[in-house]
Amino acid sequence: MSVKIEFVSQRVLSKKGEEDKLNFILNSVKKDKILVLEEPLSGEEEAKLIEKTMGAVSKDFPGIEVCTLGKVANDVRGVVIKILGGRSSGLTVVGPSNLVKQIKRDPHKLQLLAGK
Repeated sequence: MSVKIEFVSQRVLSKKGEEDKLNFILNSVKKDKILVLEEPLSGEEEAKLIEKTMGAVSKDFPGIEVCTLGKVANDVRGVVIKILGGRSSGLTVVGPSNLVKQIKRDPHKLQLLAGK
């Protein structure tokens, strides 16, 4: 049994608009890939991804599991850092719920148990 894990750089997603970004993530997860996103999704993006997923749930696609470590800073400091080309600290893991069996998170790490 093999599990595909794809590490996606911030550069790939930053070039996409929000809708394209969410479609990229959802289409990859539908192909049974677990994505590790270099830059964390914002709370708003995560909510929209879950909403989009709910409309795509079917017999063949049971949904997603998503977990973010770290936060996107939306305060003045965070906005200035982004404008100057800096990155938010953290990451987001997204995978199909039929592969991701368990996610444990504490402030400094994520543990993911995956399998078919």
